[in-house]
Amino acid sequence: MKRARQPHLAMSPQALPLQRLYLVTGLPTLPKGWTTERVADGGAAIPSRLPGAAFYLGQVEWAWSPMHSRISAYYTSQSSDRRHWLLWIKSYDDNYCRWATAYVERSALRRGGLKPLQAAQLLLYAYWCEERDEGVDHFHWVAEEGDLDVSDLRAVANAVWEG
Repeated sequence: MKRARQPHLAMSPQALPLQRLYLVTGLPTLPKGWTTERVADGGAAIPSRLPGAAFYLGQVEWAWSPMHSRISAYYTSQSSDRRHWLLWIKSYDDNYCRWATAYVERSALRRGGLKPLQAAQLLLYAYWCEERDEGVDHFHWVAEEGDLDVSDLRAVANAVWEG
């Protein structure tokens, strides 16, 4: 598994991972009693910055027009008290040509013995469902694979936008 790192921007189509011909699997089974919630600022068990032990999940890109796009990189880690899984997000700021500081978006009560990548998929699912409900459409492509490959990210996206 890949630990936290700075995502790379694809500067040509050849730098993107292949987007087609992947077997798209489903989401992991949701354990009984497992829930996610939006994180309130200043939680005691939430680290102040992205831990070095966080898992890099990958990044996706929305390209609505040449002047309107969004690139987001996703990470997951445990809270300081190891009771919750956390979903971290970094967004690329093309005005300043740099990645913004990572912030925690969602957390989930750690139950049912979920592995980190299973928890990551479920956290992404909850986050993208909220995004969908606010009017954000399906991302246009996977810009970089991390611990979740193209098929994993597409499985989550399909469950959100097409399920």
